Amino acid sequence: MDQPPRIDLDHVGFIIPDLDAAQRLFAALGFTLTARADHTRRTPDGRTVSAGSAQHSVMFDTGYIELMQITDPAAGHQLTPAIDARFGLHVLALGASDATAWHARCAVEGLATGPLMDWSREVRTDERSGLARFRYFDSPWQPSDPSYICWVQHLTPELVRSPSLVRHANSATRLTGIAYSGSAAGLAEWSRRLQGSGAHAGAQTGVLELQGQRVRLDTDERRPAVLPSALMLEVHDLAVFERSVRASGMRLQVSPGCVTVELGPDYGLALEARAAA
Repeated sequence: MDQPPRIDLDHVGFIIPDLDAAQRLFAALGFTLTARADHTRRTPDGRTVSAGSAQHSVMFDTGYIELMQITDPAAGHQLTPAIDARFGLHVLALGASDATAWHARCAVEGLATGPLMDWSREVRTDERSGLARFRYFDSPWQPSDPSYICWVQHLTPELVRSPSLVRHANSATRLTGIAYSGSAAGLAEWSRRLQGSGAHAGAQTGVLELQGQRVRLDTDERRPAVLPSALMLEVHDLAVFERSVRASGMRLQVSPGCVTVELGPDYGLALEARAAA
């Protein structure tokens, strides 16, 4: 089988206990959020049913952040067991131009994956509205996994990035990467899984590349398990971002070229903002 094109970091997703509280927090930090939307999925017999989750998204020119709450634990959402393990960043969604081709490749490579699925959510903005549809498949999640890996193909890409959604008061423009930290042995295993999933080793040690975005692997032997530790954002004006964070009352650290925001236990990581080079 021919090697499919390299894939990107489509989005990352938080499983959080209170979607309304998450929306207020990210709005206070200066982010524009999509309207609340409930996920639906198509059953094998063609019916559209609830997927048991609701979300807001923070859209960027590249990548996005999804804030998601499991609203119906009985609906069979793949990440319902995650709420018994921890809240925080769980989803690492890889953007695939052809999910069917990637699904076939993963089977050849011997990766454990679920079936191809068609999901949707409503989008409403001043510019456009409709049902955003996407096809995806996943690697079944285990509580010990650093993240739930899935591969996503957007079938209606024009709906998810209305101009008003990618304009943020804090000047954020791109999701540039995600960092994980943990033991060297744990990170080595996670790196192998990510490379099998479509990432590739970068020129810099401890960094994997995804079409201009990156996964950073930070060794910390004090951590018993590998977990997400930071989201990396690019902003147009770092001073504007800093003012937005200070106005929100959130804790922050300022170092040369970087503003770091600790999001707290419901999120389990920090935001690292840097100005465009």
